[in-house]
Amino acid sequence: MNCMWCDAPGVTKTKKDCYWIMPDGRSAIEILKIPAFTCKACGSYLSDEMNHEIDMALYARELPQNEKQITYQQLMKSPYKNIFSME
Repeated sequence: MNCMWCDAPGVTKTKKDCYWIMPDGRSAIEILKIPAFTCKACGSYLSDEMNHEIDMALYARELPQNEKQITYQQLMKSPYKNIFSME
């Protein structure tokens, strides 16, 4: 597999910890163990698809209150927000 940035060969799969700004723009959360890639020339990076998936999950999923860290797996297993609640 080649690097999506510099096209160097030998990219490997890895996991990466990243800070993400929450959709409200007021806080950030550290997401641990995100599937990523490592390039010997560029370092580690997330694919565009993974960036989009995390952005959408932060908008659509109900996260534990006051948490500053969450794993990628916990994020993806979090329940969807009920935006149509009649309560």
